Amino acid sequence: MAKMAKMANVLKELDRSAGEAYKKGRISFQIGRFEEALTDYNEAADAWNRAASISFEIGKKASGKAFLEKAWDARSCYGMALFKLERYEEALGIVDAALELKPESPVEWSNRGFVLSALNRNEEALEAFNRALVLDPESPKILTSMGIVYFRMGLLEKALDTFDCALAAEPKKASDWACKIPRFSFFSRNKAPIMKPDNAGAWYWKGKVFLELGENEKALNAFKMALESDPDHLDSLLTGGDLLCKFEEYDEALRCYVRALKLSPGNEAASRGKEFCEAKINGC
Repeated sequence: MAKMAKMANVLKELDRSAGEAYKKGRISFQIGRFEEALTDYNEAADAWNRAASISFEIGKKASGKAFLEKAWDARSCYGMALFKLERYEEALGIVDAALELKPESPVEWSNRGFVLSALNRNEEALEAFNRALVLDPESPKILTSMGIVYFRMGLLEKALDTFDCALAAEPKKASDWACKIPRFSFFSRNKAPIMKPDNAGAWYWKGKVFLELGENEKALNAFKMALESDPDHLDSLLTGGDLLCKFEEYDEALRCYVRALKLSPGNEAASRGKEFCEAKINGC
């Protein structure tokens, strides 16, 4: 009994320390400290693996499997931190190992698509995203990722169709929805809260396609829609600001660059855009 109680305390402590490391890893990842995230996720995975081994040794198979699941979740996050650090081959190795254990995971198939796209293996990336889509049909996030690959392959009409599918798709979870009062838009037309998918990425990339097609008015509207969905979408602020400058809408462009600098202090593109707009507005 004393030994079992001791083992239970050891497992509890391992689970606690792993959970803390995992939370630290998520915070580090979210603020862009990917090296720190690697350390934290690795610590979490090691602790949960040790907990799993102990559980199996004392005959607690259910607990062991639960700890292994947590360990692999931490390893998956570790792989995405590697991805952010552009260590793509290492990231791919972790994703493929995860898929051997969880071949029906749409998240891991999506992760594989991200990594393969970064490696410019676009056909394989599309295959991975298609596998993810089979497991999670009409996922807006997966469809947007596929559209980005089509865009990079120069298949612009296919990209547009895919982004439209992403924008039309119903989100599966409450976390995929955004209900927010637009704090910023190019034209400030919306007066009431909006309830719709958090689809800024799809609108942004749709705008990029229109730019490639030379349809600047449609591109501007797409960036406007992206910012109505997410007023803090940095890429839309910067690209939208640049496009507004082409339309000589310097006051609106300046607002984009000022907001971008609040989100990303020292951003060179935003600083240049701000200075350019101020010079135009002041008649310099």
